[in-house]
Amino acid sequence: MILKTIYIFFILFFVQNSLLGQYNFALDKKNSSIKNTDFEVVSVRNSTKNSSKYFGDLYVNQRQKQKVGFESSIDKSIENYYKSYNLGFKKVKVLVNITHLHISEELNNNKQISGNIKYDIECFLIQNNDTTKFCNSRNSAKYTRTLQSSMLPNVEKQIIEVIDSGLKFMIGYVKNSKSNLEAFATDSRVIIRPFYSKPNADTVYYQQRKVNWSDFEGQIRNNNHYGAAIFTSFAFDSKVTVENNIIIAEITPKVYTDKNMSWAKPGIKTPYALSHEQLHFDICYLNTLKFLEKIKTLKEDTRDDLISRIQYEYLEFYKKTHKMQTEYDEETNHSLVKHKQNEWEEKIRSAIREFDLPKIFN
Repeated sequence: MILKTIYIFFILFFVQNSLLGQYNFALDKKNSSIKNTDFEVVSVRNSTKNSSKYFGDLYVNQRQKQKVGFESSIDKSIENYYKSYNLGFKKVKVLVNITHLHISEELNNNKQISGNIKYDIECFLIQNNDTTKFCNSRNSAKYTRTLQSSMLPNVEKQIIEVIDSGLKFMIGYVKNSKSNLEAFATDSRVIIRPFYSKPNADTVYYQQRKVNWSDFEGQIRNNNHYGAAIFTSFAFDSKVTVENNIIIAEITPKVYTDKNMSWAKPGIKTPYALSHEQLHFDICYLNTLKFLEKIKTLKEDTRDDLISRIQYEYLEFYKKTHKMQTEYDEETNHSLVKHKQNEWEEKIRSAIREFDLPKIFN
């Protein structure tokens, strides 16, 4: 009698649950063929428009569909499932963002059901509390079945296979690409390329030639007590990549003077005055070499950190250059103190000669 009562209760419970129109799939069986050895999934987010745990409808008879979902939320269910493949602690952490998960069924005239499953994800590497997308995975499956409820476990299997496909794609992508992924980098390097010096009508690059008075094309500033001013500066172009597990920053420096910003009064255009202006150019070049020598030794764990350090050193040497230019003009009184002018010329040109240029430029 007790057994009969329990049996009746079970039947009633099953019917009630069926009337609710819900069917839950379980993600609790790992695929033994999946081996995740390079990273660990630490989080899964659901960015679909569906915030519930249900992601489609299945036919239970010719007229009625019921919701299908997981036992808990979509993101938490898949997160727990993907985490079950983590093989201990890994340096590289991955965030998975679900952009699409849906199952739909159509009933054909011959009472056959055609089903379609779609599962799209974005994959992000997590570094220093920041994320970088490294791949997308689009997964789908089509199936046919009869109306019998006994076929639902086969649908569950199809869904799991589609979700497995997303994980397998990630694993395969990382295996094929990790030598070029920043998260797997084991070293960093700064490569200095030759100075940029392409001809330009408004610019004289240091490597092209020395300046002459025709390069001083700017508007004369008569309110200044000195007779000429040269506008010199240095800059760089950068390209950061990852190759063979090494973060590489390629730096192309440039040292130049802007003709339109440089000016000279007619009465002071002598060779001696021009040599004073040329030394301003030389000072800029000297400090650029010091900057390049400094950044050549930099080591950082990420691309952002490496380029940030290079930018920081650039600003530091830019300030040092301005300070040296000011000291030069003050000590020489804009070239009027000739023995100081000679001292500065010897000091700057001697310092430039001491640099091991092949060491800087690889």
